[in-house]
Amino acid sequence: MPPPTTTRPPAQLAKSKKREKVVLAPGHSPLDWAALKTSGTDLRVCPSCLIGAVTTLSRIPPSVLRMHNKRDDAWAAFSGKVYNITPYLAFHPGGEKELMRVAGRDGTKLFALTHAWVNVDFMLDACLVGFLVPEPSSS
Repeated sequence: MPPPTTTRPPAQLAKSKKREKVVLAPGHSPLDWAALKTSGTDLRVCPSCLIGAVTTLSRIPPSVLRMHNKRDDAWAAFSGKVYNITPYLAFHPGGEKELMRVAGRDGTKLFALTHAWVNVDFMLDACLVGFLVPEPSSS
């Protein structure tokens, strides 16, 4: 029988990745994000697009999504919907660096692995810019 106490952590805990804690700047709590979402501010604005504000939802192929992968212009797709995540970067509880991992790409799988309990449609509804579609065929 093993001893009733030990100083070694269980094998599954020793292998698990420890989550880094991120301190959010003042004014960037989840309640502050909720207030910003309902403030009437257009959170879909695209600084690198010619049109600026997004007035209608668009059909966005992966090639267009990939162009929005910068800190000041970040889009990501989750479950077929494309969001401008730029305004949310400073509010993300895991930190900006973690959220930038999905900038310019489909983050559905990573989101499901790390945030299964979060409703992305509710969290980012004010940032919806369109829907992810396949690349147009070149025929």
